Amino acid sequence: MTEARPRTGLEGPKRAPRFAIRTSLIYRETGQTSWRQGKIENISRSGLLFRGEHPLEPKTAVEMRFVLPVELLGESAAEVVCEGTVVRTTSASGTETLHTVAATIREYCFVRAKVSRA
Repeated sequence: MTEARPRTGLEGPKRAPRFAIRTSLIYRETGQTSWRQGKIENISRSGLLFRGEHPLEPKTAVEMRFVLPVELLGESAAEVVCEGTVVRTTSASGTETLHTVAATIREYCFVRAKVSRA
């Protein structure tokens, strides 16, 4: 019989499962007008990790837009429009030209193209 171990609180919150999705996104600091290009590395229900051309400081509010592949939703592709906060950034170095940004997803909505039926 396995003995249950009490939680000490040191384990931290359970991390949401991450999905390796390699897709493009555009992002910008909230309030800015210029969008920047990036590539998503992975995503969960609570956040995403992406590589982008423009660094963002931790605690920066950020807007992000990307299209989820059809196979993830079981229906037509949807653009995800979301807002979040940068939690971590790793600067580009060496031959790497993109910065790595981890951001939370605070709010989101799906935007689907309307299909006209003839």
